Amino acid sequence: MIGDVTYTDMLAGRVTFTQTEDKTVRMTGQFNDGFYDPNARCLLYVGDLPPADQLDMTINPPGTSAFEYDYEDVTIDDFTGVNIRIIADDEVIAVGDPTVPVG
Repeated sequence: MIGDVTYTDMLAGRVTFTQTEDKTVRMTGQFNDGFYDPNARCLLYVGDLPPADQLDMTINPPGTSAFEYDYEDVTIDDFTGVNIRIIADDEVIAVGDPTVPVG
């Protein structure tokens, strides 16, 4: 349902997913720890979904700038109870706890 939210806390930050339209979920977040190479190629995986292409996440050691990304053809159910994996330069740097719904 539009307005439904799920999130997880990791790397001293938070990643939040919000159903913004019937088939669109917006991811927003920021990390404050765990990133040491400002030139690393970073991928963020949510559950079994492919990584967000063209995610605008800038690494500012030890964290990242704020970022957002819209996933299309999905619902909030695709983001609830799933783990998030962060990969930088082909190494897994973090796996978050499963996302939890708000409210």
